[in-house]
Parts: sequence; structure tokens; C-alpha cells
Amino acid sequence: MFRVKHLFLVISLASIVALGACATPTTPPPTPTTVQPPTAAPMPTVAPTKPPTAAPSPTAAPATATATPITGPIVITDALGRTVKLDKVPQRIALTGRAFFMVLNALYFFPDAARRVVGMPDITQSRNDFYLVIDTYLNQKKFFQGNDAGPEQVAPVQPDVVLMKSTNVKIGQAFEQVKIPVVYVDLETPEQYTRDLAILGQVMGAPERAKMIDAYYKAQLERVTTQTKNLKESDKPRVLLLQYSERGGTVAFSIPPNAWMQTLLVEMAGGRAVWKDNPNQSGWTTVNLEQIAAWNPELVFIVFYGGNSKEAVAKIKADAKWQALQAVKDNKIYGFPGDFYTWDQPDTRWGLGLIWLATKIHPTLFRDVNINQEILKFYALYGFDQATVQAKVTPLLTGDLP
Repeated sequence: MFRVKHLFLVISLASIVALGACATPTTPPPTPTTVQPPTAAPMPTVAPTKPPTAAPSPTAAPATATATPITGPIVITDALGRTVKLDKVPQRIALTGRAFFMVLNALYFFPDAARRVVGMPDITQSRNDFYLVIDTYLNQKKFFQGNDAGPEQVAPVQPDVVLMKSTNVKIGQAFEQVKIPVVYVDLETPEQYTRDLAILGQVMGAPERAKMIDAYYKAQLERVTTQTKNLKESDKPRVLLLQYSERGGTVAFSIPPNAWMQTLLVEMAGGRAVWKDNPNQSGWTTVNLEQIAAWNPELVFIVFYGGNSKEAVAKIKADAKWQALQAVKDNKIYGFPGDFYTWDQPDTRWGLGLIWLATKIHPTLFRDVNINQEILKFYALYGFDQATVQAKVTPLLTGDLP
């Protein structure tokens, strides 16, 4: 987990140095501080600092809306089934709560989101946050301390609505008590993405844009499941997905719950998730090598929220204790890719994760997939052209990619 100010100022430093000969000297920024990742991993405990004071230059033209936005009163049924009535399409949107970046990244599919988001937490998951690239209004935003900001921090920005994931309902109740509208989304499964994109489309007054974005995910899902849904169980390889973590020099491995996106991706891509008999379904569960060997997976996928998964795989392969595992002998242990964020989690990039995973589990069925073209197709939804992707996304790619 990282603090927004530190990230933004590091990006700004290059501009400061370049302009030093002709501009007024500026105090250099602090170096970034590394803490633990969120949502799919433990949340941070580092106290946040002040928000950035300037916005980066635009890197690409925003995606164009496909219809005239709605401007009148709206009634939204949110992810919790609550009816939320708003007098108008919100022009001032705040975000708070754990995993807010997943909601924010979905909002950025809508061209006007950067202008309308007026406040969000200053704690993030990645060293290279997406909004530092796409959002040209950071200098106009309020960054709230921590990921649990309540009305005392958020109310001063005068939001028309507050967005958060439904897992943050205790925070949301505090806003309801002071009459600040709250809209909940889940964004945890493909089905919830369809519903929640429609909710965000209402919030943004752009329902047609929401349908267009949802069509991308449905096409990705259909493209994969058309090939995998009729496979016999015997044709589905045994797959193990592990989160790799390093803390205090100790390496640990953990498995996700059955209902989480990581498990769903493996199954949709035509694999048998060998860990589904795990009794703990409340979060990541630590497992030892003895259990991993007992599962005897044919393929292993490594997720590393704290760094490059490909480097984690190299360490695993070099470990004598792992070399007896059949997947290691067969060289079928892979680092799950990522860019700004890893592709395994229910962030907007899960469509990329699904298609990549399918190429590894069933390479013959998906031999026509060009993952670089898939990356271009995905980022086009954000208005990025090929040159922008090559400049801003490609250098951040991690994991087992061509």
C-alpha cells in the first residue's frame, strides 16, 4: 500500500528537474514508502499524508460517450437493494472505504469522471497508481486520511453522492445519518460487474456508455467460456493459484476463497481449482508446501501484490523444496500478470486476467490470442491509443507475458 502524495511527487520530480533552469526552485519530494497491499491482501497501517498539489499532464484523449448524458432526477437501486433518490445527476462524487480504487477505476471508464470525483482516500494498492496517469484533476481533489474516512472528512467537499463497496456498509451508515447519499456497489464477480456498471452509468448520467463497457466484459467471458464450458472434467487440468508474500524475510503462500474472482477466473478458464475443499472462506488462507504437494497441481499461478510475480516464480523454481513438485518439473508455474494493478483481482483488469489465464491452461484452444492486442483493446476503453499504451502501460507490465 502506498500514499498518494508520495507517488504523485515522485512523478512530478522529473518535471521539476527538467524545468530547474528556468523555473523557481521547488522543494524536492519525499521518497515513497512501501506498506502492505489491500483487498486481496491485508490493508495498510501507515498514517497517510497530505494529498498531491498538482495534476499530471494528460496522456490520452478521454473515451467519447456514446449518447447524450441524462441530467434530470434519478432513482438508483444499489448493490444492497437500497433505493437512492438524487435530485440530479451528481456533479460532485466522493469515494471512501476499502478497495475504493476498484470503484474508481470503473468510474474512469466514463469520460467526465475525473472532473466529477472531488475526494478519495490517500492510501492505495500500487506503486504505479492508474489515476496518476489518467486523472488530470488531481490538484482539485481532496485526499482523505486512510481508507475509512467518514462524514467528518468527506462532508467538507460537499459531495452529491458517496460511492463505496458494499463491504464498507458500517462507514456508509455514518453518512446516511447526516443525510449524505450513499450508493453501494460490489464489483466482485462478472454478474455483479454487469449490475454495478449500470449503477455507475446512472450515477454518471451515461447509461449507454455503461452498456458499451459491459459489452466488453461479456464478450471476453463468452470468448473464453464458449471454448471451456463443455470440457469434460478429465480435460480440465488441476490448477493452483497462490498469493506469494514476503514479510520480514519470510515467504508465505495463501489461497483465495471459492467465491472470489481468483477462483472464478481459474474455473471460467477451464481449470480445476484444487483448493476448493478449504474450510476457510472468509479471506486468504495460508498453506504450506506439504499441502501444496498433496494437491499435486499440474499448473501453478503465482500472484504477488508486493512486486513482480515473475521474479517470485524465479525464486520458487530455485528453491530445492519446490523442485520436486510436478508443475515445477514441467515448467508450468507462471507469474500472474499486472500493470498498474494485478489482473487476478476484481479490478477492471479481470477481463485481461481471464483471457491470459485461458491461454496458459488451454494453450491449444486459445492459440489465436495475442495478449498485446488484448491490452490495447482494454485500454482503448479508457481512451488510450497505441502510443499511450506503449509509453504508459507497457513499461509497467509484470508477470509471464511475451
